Amino acid sequence: MDALQLYASDSDSDTGEFTARSLKKHRCQQVEDLIADRNAVHALPKQSPRGPLPSPPPEFLKSFPDLDECGGQGRRVRTFPHVEGNFSLHVFIPVALSTVVRSKLVPYLIKAAELFPGLQSMEEDFVSPSPRGISLANEYHISLGRTVPIRIHQIDTIVSMLRNKFRGQKQFWMEFGSWEVFINDEHTRSFLSLEIVAVGNPEIKKQVSLVDEVYKLHNLPAFYKNPRPHISLAWALGDVTEPLVAVAAELNRLMENGEMGVVGVRAERKWLWSSHASRVECKIGQKLFPIWTANP
Repeated sequence: MDALQLYASDSDSDTGEFTARSLKKHRCQQVEDLIADRNAVHALPKQSPRGPLPSPPPEFLKSFPDLDECGGQGRRVRTFPHVEGNFSLHVFIPVALSTVVRSKLVPYLIKAAELFPGLQSMEEDFVSPSPRGISLANEYHISLGRTVPIRIHQIDTIVSMLRNKFRGQKQFWMEFGSWEVFINDEHTRSFLSLEIVAVGNPEIKKQVSLVDEVYKLHNLPAFYKNPRPHISLAWALGDVTEPLVAVAAELNRLMENGEMGVVGVRAERKWLWSSHASRVECKIGQKLFPIWTANP
């Protein structure tokens, strides 16, 4: 972008001061130019003595706090704009994966990547330049509320209210029994997930209602009207629900037929694995707050 054109079209006045909108536009353009330069280098013939440029240094990324709003290269798009002094709040049930569970999931994810090569691991923020398979994290989560912005003075009261609401809760079993597809509100990412459809579903929905009560008292938006508890294991860029639904259907067929190993069976209903729900945490900014831990 021509800097002179940017100034002429987006400046507040003849003084030459950029508006917040034009400054963000300028920053995004800088990032896009950098990515374009890197891609151009990657496209050079192999005999070129010049190698690929390294990733931007952390100092560069830190200087652009709204970088992920640019939407380039499949990076996350914020659900809400960054505001100085705000902290993101997320309440969830942690779900750890044992070695046995990981061994059960791996064949399904290998198959999913074969059927839809665009799938990415959850810990990968950018779209990979080439298919690298889907790696498993050590821990996932079941969301109990929307990720919302709060002010610093609300942190103590929200954490205290959540702890009071969950006091006396008992641990319960969760059965992960169905491969499903979800999409974020912005329709920028689609997710391949495992849903809890029976055992554990009512208890989780009750916990969602407890979180909603605290959110309501702070004028925060409630969770989805009909919650569908799940963990997301992989994602793909954009709204690709149609092909991913076909992937999920094939994984469910393999699970039903027992073609991927042993699964649990109860009243003709099968599930991949079961786990205790015994903790609830909330993440505010980069800090974790324990909300509930079930008594042994």
